[in-house]
Amino acid sequence: MKYCILLILTCCLLCGCGPTTVNTLVQDRGAQKLSAKEVLALVNGNTLFLQTFNEDTTLYFDPSGQLFGKALSADKDKGKWDVSEGGELCFHMDKWWYGDLRCFQVYRDTNKNKLHLAGSNGVLQYAAEQQAGDSKQLYAIGNQQKKSLRRSIRTTGEDEPGAALSTTGSDTTTRPPSVIEEPRHSVEGKKDTNVTIEWMAKDCPGCNLAGADLGKAELIGARLAKADLHGANLSMANLRRADLQGANLREAILTYANLPGADLRGADLRGAVLKGANLIRADLSGAKLEGADLTEVLREGTKGLK
Repeated sequence: MKYCILLILTCCLLCGCGPTTVNTLVQDRGAQKLSAKEVLALVNGNTLFLQTFNEDTTLYFDPSGQLFGKALSADKDKGKWDVSEGGELCFHMDKWWYGDLRCFQVYRDTNKNKLHLAGSNGVLQYAAEQQAGDSKQLYAIGNQQKKSLRRSIRTTGEDEPGAALSTTGSDTTTRPPSVIEEPRHSVEGKKDTNVTIEWMAKDCPGCNLAGADLGKAELIGARLAKADLHGANLSMANLRRADLQGANLREAILTYANLPGADLRGADLRGAVLKGANLIRADLSGAKLEGADLTEVLREGTKGLK
């Protein structure tokens, strides 16, 4: 019980008891997305402390384009960072997150000290706090590459200031390789996102999870009453005894989903695909089912289903 309370409090702290997506953050908090220049000014030569429900990470964004990180477990890693023309903060580490390139849009809410990093699908990934300079002294001691001013972000119609690194004992100048020019490996990044969404969905009544990918998610007994799951992928998800009362499941994909004993009273299932779903002893009293695909569903003891 203590652990559950701690998780709930942590979620409330990070998400402000509400916003889990960019849309809700903007609507509820009046948050604004930072421009490319603002993101660059935010991180260049500074430290970001990133928090999520199961992760606390400190990252120092050195002006040379190098990145140094330390986890709560004291594990350390290094990598590279950059800011895209579209304002995405992009970075990858040598070991963490499978070495994949990760890119985030950065938002600031009405509380000027509150920052949020969102993935490309609009789901908030991290709450963030800026700390000036290398506040945790993460810059690698003995690093042979000299520090230099980070080249400015490229913007349309403006000259790009050079910020070359000079090699000791040589007049040759070279640019640090840009992290955003590397190919993106999105599989593991998607896995991280799905794990975060699945965790939130276990206890998120009224949440906006429209379009979320929850395929094969373990959501036994999940509390999702009145949640917005419009167009969400719940194929093969385990929703046994889940509370989906009044939930918006319009056009949701529930192919072969496991829903025995689920509470779907008053749910909007118009246009939803429930082919092969297990609805044994589920309660669909008052549910809207116009256009729903109920092919091959298991309906023994199901209420509200003709």
